[in-house]
Amino acid sequence: MNILEIMKLWTLSTMLKAIEQTKEASTFVYDRYFKTKAEGILGQTAELKIKKGAGIVLKTIAPGADRLVKDMGDVFLLTIKLPRFGLSDQILAHEINEFESLEGKAKVESVSQKIAKILKEHKNDYMTTIEYMCTGALFGRVVDGEGKILLEFNTTAPKVEFKNKEITKVLNEIDDALVDELGKEVPYEVLASRTFLNRLAAKALAADLFKSNEAKWVKQADNKRVLEIQGTTFIPYNPSFKDENGNKKQYILDGEAIVIPTSEDVFHFIYGRADHTEALKSAPKLFFAAAPEKLGKGKGWGIETETKPLPYCVRPGALIKLKFSA
Repeated sequence: MNILEIMKLWTLSTMLKAIEQTKEASTFVYDRYFKTKAEGILGQTAELKIKKGAGIVLKTIAPGADRLVKDMGDVFLLTIKLPRFGLSDQILAHEINEFESLEGKAKVESVSQKIAKILKEHKNDYMTTIEYMCTGALFGRVVDGEGKILLEFNTTAPKVEFKNKEITKVLNEIDDALVDELGKEVPYEVLASRTFLNRLAAKALAADLFKSNEAKWVKQADNKRVLEIQGTTFIPYNPSFKDENGNKKQYILDGEAIVIPTSEDVFHFIYGRADHTEALKSAPKLFFAAAPEKLGKGKGWGIETETKPLPYCVRPGALIKLKFSA
């Protein structure tokens, strides 16, 4: 079997199945909050309904941005073009010559391993970008891999202070605020800076909550050590982003934290059909891979992949900000 015959085995359906089954690197935010909400759409644009909630403000849209915004009273309706990320790779002539030195099953397996390696590398690169976008969605600022702001909200609601209140009282305030925002009680967890966690743990210790087992340190399945207090999980998390000037900024400031509801009513994740002629033959896929294409002038074979993802928060008012002052 020659290389041309082997490449013909890698049809569109084979490539799509291969990239779908390729195990991607695990992620914290996408896996935890967005993965189960992923939904494919057919169009190049999407309409997002963002509930205003308490003190939610849509920041100014830059002139010429690929989006339209309508204020519909209790929601913002955004029409936005899905961001597109594409990668290309090649299996060059000198590599093909090496494959030709093999015979039978060994040749087929070697070519297949090369294609699988390319798909895995592409998928891991895409997951890095998706995780970055999902992290931004937790804080009302969805940014693509190049730093372009796709969506940005902020809130004028005051941060909930932990310092001079009983922990139980503050947790009740959070519960009540979520009911006011979502209309029902929902499960949630808290992403916190190390300083916030240390101060909270000290407060729980002073209140003898560790002694009564109302507070405890727990190691989760991902080996992350978290603080649980009266059934609420506080997770150490310190994500950063680059602003418009390239300066590194923290999403969670020192001594602060943010409530993340785990309800399906809060986050959503959509992805579009790839901008490729072969993509028209299939339903939208989060990860698209076209059949290998023979390059001109005997250069080898080309591998094209693509993803068009967009994570967003439907209810940014439910992302309650906390602080524990010094």
